[in-house]
Amino acid sequence: MNLLNPYTPGAGTRPALLAGRDSQTALVRNLADQVQAGRTANPLIYVGLRGMGKTSLLYAARDLFRERGWLAGYFEVRRNVEPGIAVQHIIADSAQLSTGMFRAALANGGHRIGGMKLTLGPAGFSFEVDTDRRAVSPAADAFPALVAFLRTLGADARANGVGVALLIDELQLFRKRDLAVLIQALSALDDEPIVLIGAGLPGLPADMAKANTYAERFRFEGIGPLNDPDAREAVVSPAFGQGIMWDEGAVSHLVAEAHGYPYFLQLYASEAWVAAEGARTITLKHVQVSADAAQRQLSVGLYAARYDRLSDKEREYVDAMAALMLPDVARVGSGAVARNLGKSLSVVAPVRDRVIKKGIVHSPAFGMLEFSVPGFASYVVARSSTADL
Repeated sequence: MNLLNPYTPGAGTRPALLAGRDSQTALVRNLADQVQAGRTANPLIYVGLRGMGKTSLLYAARDLFRERGWLAGYFEVRRNVEPGIAVQHIIADSAQLSTGMFRAALANGGHRIGGMKLTLGPAGFSFEVDTDRRAVSPAADAFPALVAFLRTLGADARANGVGVALLIDELQLFRKRDLAVLIQALSALDDEPIVLIGAGLPGLPADMAKANTYAERFRFEGIGPLNDPDAREAVVSPAFGQGIMWDEGAVSHLVAEAHGYPYFLQLYASEAWVAAEGARTITLKHVQVSADAAQRQLSVGLYAARYDRLSDKEREYVDAMAALMLPDVARVGSGAVARNLGKSLSVVAPVRDRVIKKGIVHSPAFGMLEFSVPGFASYVVARSSTADL
């Protein structure tokens, strides 16, 4: 019998089991309870490195809200996209699921952002250019239109006993001015049952506070590596659901190699599953045999994608940082990297900041740097050494 591989390595893919995130999902339920009880609730923002499962948490939140009958949609920010466009996509997508009086309210033509209006056609809801209104200049203030739209939407939701959840991923990609518009629009709402659940990289709280001080009231929830028991559960439980066991040596080795990083857990477990070829127990040998395949995937996929999007100066910085970290240094000082490059800290600081902004490096403490993904330093050194040949 061919069993389906239960592990899902990949960007934004949802694992079969969202292990170790009970407290984060509990925050979403509490937020929904508060809003449905007529109370206001501050936005909830998940922050963490890539591969920690932030997107999976947003999808889980979307499902929870939809089970309660809310209008809830997901949107991943792209560069130069305004918050009004993000909200349009969220509402047009999730409005398809609305029923009864709420669906009728959404279709009444009163929901507009700037020169766009929500319309109901044969294929469902969509935003279309409102030909009854003069086109809005791109230079016009986007804030009033967004606030008016959210208030109208919120009033309809409240009248139907539900709420609206805006689930926005990669918030750090908003331009500062657009981030400010979104934060300011949320602060302008009164008792409308509208909530924001967002996600972004570790620097997002500071960016949001700089854009608008109202963001200081948001709930920022750090999403970090899984602890050992949760990492084991993420590996063992999906296989157990199909009658496949993991022996203790295999689990211990895999968990140690993954360092609690959710993406690695999924990747290593997936490759071990393939290597086991339907065996009823996945052993240490299966994990060891599959290690090369997993490493190849990292080298041509995750690691390469990150390294290839660096500019020449950014690669020079990353190469210098990686050289200081082998064989087993976890973090280095930004001053040490500058000295290794033979330049002053002030000269290389803009390059460092760009590398951090891209999510390649993060700063766990003032003046200290780490790579955002385990094993990346070894990849960088190997690749830069090959390039020198």
